[in-house]
Amino acid sequence: MENLQAIFIVLSDQTHTERTLELLLECEIRGATVIESTGMGQVLKGNIPVIGSIRSILSQQRPHNQTIFAVSRNPEKIDRAIELISREFNGFKNPCSGMIFVVPVIKAIGFGQKNLPSEPSQE
Repeated sequence: MENLQAIFIVLSDQTHTERTLELLLECEIRGATVIESTGMGQVLKGNIPVIGSIRSILSQQRPHNQTIFAVSRNPEKIDRAIELISREFNGFKNPCSGMIFVVPVIKAIGFGQKNLPSEPSQE
């Protein structure tokens, strides 16, 4: 059984997306997907009363995040990506700056498929 893992990187500052993708490539992780996402705090901040300290944290959040995810067969590549990305962004220690997490992938269909040459036309 393959040891597939998915790495997820949530970036609060979209200007860091390209650099993050470059770091994934440096770790030989390809085929990442980037989606725009919104954090829970952004969704709820106008709908619930919050105390002052929470309000100040919510106000630091940007309205949209970039979530990058990729799947790899090589845990050592995932570990290296975490190391490089964490170093690049100071371990995401700044409030609301982002996060990284990894989950095991039980099944994947279409993962690692190569583009097949197109079939010759039949005339």
